[in-house]
Amino acid sequence: MREKIQSLLKELWAKDDGTTIREHTDKLLENLQKLRDYYRKEIEELIPKGLPAELRERFWEILELACEYHDYGKIHCKFQEKIGNKNIKPIKGLPEVRHNLLSPVFVNVEDELIRKIVRLLVLHHHPVEVEEVSVESVEKVLKEEFKFEKNPIRFMLRKKEEDYLRDDIAKMFGIPVDGLIPYYRLLKGLLLRIDHASSSKYAQEVEDEPPGDTLIFVDEFFKQKGSSPNEMQTFVRENRDKNLVIIAPTGAGKTEAGFIYLQRKGFFMLPYRVSANGVYMRAEGMFRDYAGLLHSSALSYVLEREENREDIKNNQEGTAFLNYFLSRNFAKPIIVSTPDQLMHFVFRYKGFEKYYATALYSRLVIDELQSYDPITLAFIVQGLEVLAQNGGKFLVMTATFPEFLRERFERMGVEFRVFNTQKEPYHHVQVIDDSIDNYVERMIELSQKAKVLVVVNTVRKAIELKEKFEKAGLQNVKLLHSRFILKDRKEKEIEIMEFFNSQEKGLWITTQLAEVSLDLDADYLFTELSTADSLIQRMGRCNRKGQKSTDEPNVFVFTRECSGVLRNTVYYEDLHKSTLNNLKNGLWDWDFKWELVEKVYSESALEDTEYWKKFRRAEGYIKNLWEGVDSLIRSKSEAMELFRDIHTVQVIPNEYEYKKDVESLLQDWEKAKKDYEDHERIIKRIIIRNQIYEYSLPLPVWSFNKLKRQKIHPEFDIYYVEGYYDEYIGFVLEPEADTEQTPAEEDEEGEG
Repeated sequence: MREKIQSLLKELWAKDDGTTIREHTDKLLENLQKLRDYYRKEIEELIPKGLPAELRERFWEILELACEYHDYGKIHCKFQEKIGNKNIKPIKGLPEVRHNLLSPVFVNVEDELIRKIVRLLVLHHHPVEVEEVSVESVEKVLKEEFKFEKNPIRFMLRKKEEDYLRDDIAKMFGIPVDGLIPYYRLLKGLLLRIDHASSSKYAQEVEDEPPGDTLIFVDEFFKQKGSSPNEMQTFVRENRDKNLVIIAPTGAGKTEAGFIYLQRKGFFMLPYRVSANGVYMRAEGMFRDYAGLLHSSALSYVLEREENREDIKNNQEGTAFLNYFLSRNFAKPIIVSTPDQLMHFVFRYKGFEKYYATALYSRLVIDELQSYDPITLAFIVQGLEVLAQNGGKFLVMTATFPEFLRERFERMGVEFRVFNTQKEPYHHVQVIDDSIDNYVERMIELSQKAKVLVVVNTVRKAIELKEKFEKAGLQNVKLLHSRFILKDRKEKEIEIMEFFNSQEKGLWITTQLAEVSLDLDADYLFTELSTADSLIQRMGRCNRKGQKSTDEPNVFVFTRECSGVLRNTVYYEDLHKSTLNNLKNGLWDWDFKWELVEKVYSESALEDTEYWKKFRRAEGYIKNLWEGVDSLIRSKSEAMELFRDIHTVQVIPNEYEYKKDVESLLQDWEKAKKDYEDHERIIKRIIIRNQIYEYSLPLPVWSFNKLKRQKIHPEFDIYYVEGYYDEYIGFVLEPEADTEQTPAEEDEEGEG
């Protein structure tokens, strides 16, 4: 029987492209060897110490056995029929059974403990809902097709995965369950990593060879600059094997500190795609081909940067396309990403172990912690707690640390360090008990002799203010916010950067967009009051290098009639009021800014606020999951949605002239189906898809639902919507569809 099975593995298909089961299995074994060669030390350090020596010593053997047997069930004739192998005639009257329900039966290992673990891994390498499994169908196939008189996995098929681990392995063999479960999760996660990478059409590597140490590149970077690491960077270098929280002002060199921490493999995570793109450019400059980019539009970004499109089509080696798929496999040693690409493991959905295991043996750097909403923040903190408990390593870097998190991180054994690199105050603040609308003349006056940045809380306010400036005689006022189509927004981002890097004088109006994605250096900042963390981020866009005089005020904060605050439409009212109560006139050094954030985000200050309620609900939900309660979230995509800029939909203004360009591109996209072969077709369609996205902008779901809309194409999640669009002011929403004016459902907030 064994020889017959081996013969069938060489003949029968694993994939519809004719790849045999043996070929696919050998690819897994090859990738397993790479994983072991590159990261053996890091992975073995994660094996729980309290387990029997037999299990600890046979970790790699168990993983190899799982790789070997995982697809044996594909010899099932109904599977062969399903993937189009016409060389096999299906047996009449035989039910179709999923291959992972059959594969464990073929596991041939003498040791009962090892056999049970391998069978469980093989069974669950695809999701199994035990309530839906027909044990009778499995037994019919085993008996009629494979001549098994008994079903050796009958009980395994009837039990949930971790229940079987607990009851039929831990208890039976006297193994501590609190060690066996993390051991099994690590094995399963690595099996899923290896299997998914080996199944990829475009990049079948589970890991690229890592650098000896990122320090080699960082040291070279400092050498070329003719400088040396500062106190903060040196501290990180000397404490790379600890979990750290670093608090330091903008411009303190946190990005380089993060690169130092990564060591051989790591994820550098930022809250916004634009921020991730910027750090990726720096990582690529430092680490060259070792660096990759991963977020929901990463492929668009890297293809856009690639000037020679023919090179992408004709030469896979070293192209942006290949590099993207290696990043998507998590094969790149250094990956710059958004948290939704990895941290969703915290929801414990089916298959979460792949992301959990990857996070465990990698180093994580979490930047701009202050930028997350309370729900996402709770998810991230709980994810870090899970990793800390199981041997993971992370560095959190932030300019404004939410004080209520300190105790939570201290419980994880994290080392805190605050670095004040700003010895002199950069900002002289004047708090004005008035509306920003009433200071248009003053802003115009200053814009004649300096660079003025105006930041307001909502898009609508930005548009209204532009109109006020124009009525006051300042023409061609520049405006930037999130409701420009991507094509126009990119042009404006380049324009605003060029302006603030030039010798020109003038004025720009923007929204909180300026806080996170633009490296600006204004002479004067006029801003509506937001919350403490947001306000300090805005101030970082004025006198950025601390080289300008602070004898007179350079930051003007307006506290009356602030947009986006009423009923928590953009900012939480309670946090806004708390910030207002702790403001002062005069010089703000970094210590004062730090104290302001501490006061606003202390647990006592947050108590009973909407922000606190949301954080605690999300925190409690995750804690329950990891204490044994089943997740309500069943899929990775569902989990990712909770980390993304959810509550937004991509739309294209219907009445604007760009619609004819979009229709033409959609025709090209359809035509590419017929005109190109497999690889070329995919590249061509990705490029066209990117071009279509250039005409779209994000809208909150609540606003979207108030508008007339029509999908541009069945295969695109983009909609034409009714409404006025202008390349100078952006998309103008009617008041009833504007979440900034009329509060949407409780959890929908942010720049509309």
